[in-house]
Amino acid sequence: MINYNPKHQIKVGGKMSTEAADKAGLKLANSAFILSICVGLSALIFAVGYFLK
Repeated sequence: MINYNPKHQIKVGGKMSTEAADKAGLKLANSAFILSICVGLSALIFAVGYFLK
């Protein structure tokens, strides 16, 4: 395995409550879901356009 030691690390000041962490995780999951739907639809549109030529 590679031992990864970054030179710069992001440190967040303060503490995040569990509700805020859940909300942030849910927002991230929703955005990933929407992105996957958009990429899938664009691939489907491209495939239909390619085969109907």
